[in-house]
Amino acid sequence: MGLYYFGAIPYTWFLKNYYFILQISVYARDADIKRAYRRLALLYHPDRNPSVDAAEKFREINEAYEALSDPVKKLLYDQMLTGEVSEVVVDSNPAPAHRDPRYRPRPNSAPLHNRPSARKQMLILMERHLTKAVFISKVTLICCSVLFFDFILPVSKTDERVIEIYTIGGKYGSSFKVETSKGKTYRMNSNSLTYFKTAADIQICTSPILSIPKRIETTNGYKHRLPISIYGNFIFFPIIWLITSLFGVFYKETTELQFNFGVANFLLIFFNLIIFYISK
Repeated sequence: MGLYYFGAIPYTWFLKNYYFILQISVYARDADIKRAYRRLALLYHPDRNPSVDAAEKFREINEAYEALSDPVKKLLYDQMLTGEVSEVVVDSNPAPAHRDPRYRPRPNSAPLHNRPSARKQMLILMERHLTKAVFISKVTLICCSVLFFDFILPVSKTDERVIEIYTIGGKYGSSFKVETSKGKTYRMNSNSLTYFKTAADIQICTSPILSIPKRIETTNGYKHRLPISIYGNFIFFPIIWLITSLFGVFYKETTELQFNFGVANFLLIFFNLIIFYISK
């Protein structure tokens, strides 16, 4: 009988939990593994630590880092922990040659038992593009910060005059549009019709940074909030965008979740751009 191996890694490696030795998660990235190794190596180095078991602990730390820092060894080790690697017997008797003498094995073709699962491949792909997802989250967080300050800062007021009022009938009741002296139109409900008259002076209140109309004020003190706006009925879109951006930048527990937040932030860019265009 030959010796038992799991892929290219000896069976004795299975007896130790290298993630537990380095005090890291199984989803730890390469930078996390290197950071944990440096911290523990400095802590248990025999020249720095006079304890009796420091040398043995230091040897285990190096052994764990050697296995987890190499991508191939780490992949095979992870498969052993999940039970996805079948046991292979290395026998002294070689296997018979292929019946076709012209047969040549494919280059770079790994055995089926060494191939990562679909989920493992997905996690590897996420880890490879994680920096791009985090960059997108940082950009969207900056955009959300601009929207936040644009919303809370005092509004800018512009004096205009009502030129004409258009009454519009709809399925859910009548509404009307107000056309101002600067050629802009604002849609409002019929309840505000009594406060707006033709040739009346009004003030358009816009946000100070992005100049998004927020409300219309009349000379008699009436304030009409514009509902079709990113700061009106659609304000929940920027709020959701801000929450996902914060998680995409600062939540670093798992690669999968942080990557998915980056994808969600990328999609929310287009939703908020459409609402911003409607608001203008």
